[in-house]
Amino acid sequence: MKFVLKIFVVIVISLLLNTNSYGQNVQIYEHPSLNIQFKASQNWQQVPRPEDKRIYEVIDPDSIVHVVLWYTETEQDAQGYFWKMASMKDLVLGEKPSHKRIKNLDAWVLNVPGHEKKIPIRMLLAVIPHGKSQAHPKENAHFIIQIWCPEENYEEHKTTMESILASMEITD
Repeated sequence: MKFVLKIFVVIVISLLLNTNSYGQNVQIYEHPSLNIQFKASQNWQQVPRPEDKRIYEVIDPDSIVHVVLWYTETEQDAQGYFWKMASMKDLVLGEKPSHKRIKNLDAWVLNVPGHEKKIPIRMLLAVIPHGKSQAHPKENAHFIIQIWCPEENYEEHKTTMESILASMEITD
């Protein structure tokens, strides 16, 4: 009985520590023109992306963790588009993406190393299918999520990155 009680106390303390480190001063970050949002600590900065106004990128106050969101319409299904994105992003693809549920949404997710401007990174890449395109009914609509940081900082920011992915929400 004492062993079970000790485990319970350790779990509760762990949850409180995680809640305090991530839970205090949490802010919702919303894509300015799309209906997708996530939660992260306060004071993240938006990175200008003038090449495509549909791309929304924010970075943490220390400029280490990046979150990039956008939406696409394509003939490819979610898995097909996932592979296209992964190959375009110079990621090391050794395994298949896993099917996950994020806030009751289907998603294809992969946690892999890669490169961003020749710097080794670790990326959580996710594609969330979002039905058919309203403008082009024969095409599929997908939300794309990239959460990345330099590989050397990954272990330190792993929990934050996973929490951000888990907080993704599409607000129809």
